[in-house]
Formats: sequence, C-alpha cells, structure tokens
Amino acid sequence: MQKRTFTLLVIFSAFILIFSSCGKYEDGPALSVIPKKSRVANIWKIEKVFVNDVDRTSLYEAFISTYKLELTKDEKLTETYTNTLGSVSENGTWELTNSNEDITFTISGTKTTYKIMRLKMNEMWLERTDAGQKFTRHYVTF
Repeated sequence: MQKRTFTLLVIFSAFILIFSSCGKYEDGPALSVIPKKSRVANIWKIEKVFVNDVDRTSLYEAFISTYKLELTKDEKLTETYTNTLGSVSENGTWELTNSNEDITFTISGTKTTYKIMRLKMNEMWLERTDAGQKFTRHYVTF
C-alpha cells in the first residue's frame, strides 16, 4: 500500500511539473492543444490599446474608426482601417519568430515584431517597445 501511494505521488508530482511549465505566453493560456499558428490565423479587431500600461483606447478610437486585421494560415495578412484621412488597406505577411514567442508583420518591406503576451482562439495580446515606450494591443476576433 505504501509503495502504491509513493508511486501515485511521484506520478502526480511529475504531472504538475510538466504542465505548470507548458505556458509559453506571459498572460496565457497555460496549455492549449490547438497549434499556435492556427490560433493566430483569424480575423482580428483591436479591443484595447495601452501605452506604458495606461489605457489609451479612447484616444486610439478618436483617430481610427474601424480596424480589421486578417491573418491567414498561409501567413498572409491584410490590414484595413479607416482614420480621419480615409480608408487604408495594406497587404503583407506574418510569421511566428523567436521560438513562437514573437510575431513579425511585414508590410511594404517594413518588419514590425511584437512579443505575444496572450494567444487564444478568440484573443491575442501583442506588445512591443519603441523609443522607450511600451505599446500593447489587445485583439479579439471580429
């Protein structure tokens, strides 16, 4: 009986150690059976915008009235938005980089890399630092 209890304890401890380290992204999820590329491929809209951890969503919405980011499984992207000057639609590519911890968008030859903070089927949080300022975008499915 004691040997069986010890064996179960070892198995349980190993299970906890293995699955507690499965989370790649800072804000989750801890575990997902859906591949990262499949979770990225979606049609996204921006829900929240933060600059240096301060919510700037209302300021963003004052300049961008509509926004859509379509990411396909074949790593193509289309970014469409309407701002105070009119409508813009740009095509490019995307790729997971840095052991799938980052995503890089390439539009018109310009590469922009974001750290993936959260990646779910219906939610994606991206963060980048530029000129000493931290920019964070919370995307949700369209």
